[in-house]
Amino acid sequence: MNGYVFHAVSQSADSLRPAIMAVCPNVPMHVWVAPRPPFGYAETNAWRIKEKILQKNEMTAFLIRIDRETGRRGAEKDWALDASCQIEAQRNWSINNLRFDLRSLLLEMGNTIIPLGDGGDEATSRWMKAAGIAIDEEHYRKVANAKDIDRRTYNSRQHQDYLKPEEVLECEKFRIQDTYGMSVTPELVEQDDGGRLIKKIVALEAILATPGEMATDDQGREFVPPPAIVAERDKSERERLAICTDWSNHSTAWLMRHRLGLRAVLMDLMSGVEIKGDEAMIQALADFSKGNASHVKGILNLTIPLSESPVWILGQFLWQLGLSTESRRPLEDGQRIRYYRLNTSDVEFIQKVLDYRQRQREDRERKRQESLELQAAYAARMQSQYGINAPSTPPINEDGSNNWEGMDTDVELSDSWWERVKYYARLAIKRLEDGVDKVKELLSTLTSDERWGVMLKFEDIEAEKFGQLIAIAPDWVEWMS
Repeated sequence: MNGYVFHAVSQSADSLRPAIMAVCPNVPMHVWVAPRPPFGYAETNAWRIKEKILQKNEMTAFLIRIDRETGRRGAEKDWALDASCQIEAQRNWSINNLRFDLRSLLLEMGNTIIPLGDGGDEATSRWMKAAGIAIDEEHYRKVANAKDIDRRTYNSRQHQDYLKPEEVLECEKFRIQDTYGMSVTPELVEQDDGGRLIKKIVALEAILATPGEMATDDQGREFVPPPAIVAERDKSERERLAICTDWSNHSTAWLMRHRLGLRAVLMDLMSGVEIKGDEAMIQALADFSKGNASHVKGILNLTIPLSESPVWILGQFLWQLGLSTESRRPLEDGQRIRYYRLNTSDVEFIQKVLDYRQRQREDRERKRQESLELQAAYAARMQSQYGINAPSTPPINEDGSNNWEGMDTDVELSDSWWERVKYYARLAIKRLEDGVDKVKELLSTLTSDERWGVMLKFEDIEAEKFGQLIAIAPDWVEWMS
C-alpha cells in the first residue's frame, strides 16, 4: 500500500500525476491533499498576471515594447506573452484547487476514486501533530549527541556536495556551539530554531550598540551613522560576496529601528524596568509605526495593523529581536493594573550570548594586532640584517578599486634606526600589560643594538612601567646579549 501527502505550494495537479502513477497499476493508494495552499491563493486572472509582469518589468524572455502615443508597456511578441500568462493562470488555478483538480485528473485517467471525506479528521490531525513533535525531539537529541568536530573539519565540509546524515548532525552541533559559546543540549538546539534565533540576537546587538555621532552630508542633511559593528557587517558581506548584488542591508534595518526609538525602550527594558504601555515613548513608537507602516513592512517585514495597541506593536518588534514579555497585575487604587517586563530567562540567555560575542571580537582584534606586530618585527629584521624591505601583501581594497599593487608594511620604521627603536619601545610598553614574556618575545626578534635602544626609550617614555618591568624581571640585562 502506498500513500502520498501533498501541499499545494508550487506544483499543479498535472505535475503531481507522475508521482502517483510511478507505482505499479492495480495497487491501492491513499492520497491526502491539503484543502488550501499554505501560503495563500495565487492570481488566476491572466490579464492581471500580464499587467503585474509589465509594471514590475519582470520579463526575461520577451523584449519590452512601449507605445509611443500612450506610453503603455507591452511586449514585442504580445501574443506569446498572452499565452504565457494564460498558462500561468491555469497553473495557479490548479494549485489553488489542487484537491478537486487532482481528483478530476485521476478520474479522467480511468482510476477509481473512493472518497474518504473532504473534512478534517481531528484524531488524525492530533496524531500527525504528535508525530511531528516526536520527530523534532529526536532530531534535537541526535544533534546534541553528535560527535564533536573542529573548525577545520567544519569548513572543509561546507564545500562538499554531499554529507552523510551523521556528518550533517556534527556540523549542526559545531555551528550551534560556535554560535552561542555553550554546551549543546536538546533544549538549545530547539531554541536555536535552525539558526533563526542568532539572527534575532544579532539584530538586538546592533540596536543596543551606541550609534555614531551626528554627521552631515554634502547637501547639509543630518543623519546618524550606524554603529561600527553594523557597518562592518555590511562591509564584510560585500567583500565576501563581491559579485552579488542582493546584499543584506543591515544598516537600513538598524536605521528603521533607531528611527522608531526602539533603542531607548530596550535600554530600559533590559535593565529591568516595567512598563504599562501608556508611556510617552511607547506611544511614540506605536504612532511612528502606524504612520510608516509601509516602510516598516518593506524594511523589517513586519505588518502593523492600525487597530492594535502600542503594547502589541512593541511585542512584535521584541519578537524580531528574540525577546518576549511577561506581565503581572497588582491591585492599585481598587483596580488591576497590568505591568509588562522582559522575560527574565530570555534576558539572561541573550546576555550570555552577547558577552560571548564581545569576547570573540576582542580575541579577533587581539590576534590581528599580534599579527601586525609580528609582520612589523619581521620587516624590521629584514631591513636591519639585509637592508631590504620584506615582501608586502596587497591591501584590502576598502574603496572597491582594483588595486593590485603592494604596500609597505613598515611605514613607521623606514625613516631611520631611531624611528624603529621608538616604535618597538611603544610596542614593548603595550605588551607589558600581557606579561613580561611578551616583552621578551618581542625583543628576541631584534638585534642587540635595537634591544638596548628599545629599553632606553622604554625608560624615557614610561619610567614607572620600566620600574615595574625590572622589578619583575631583574635579569633583563641578560636579554640584551
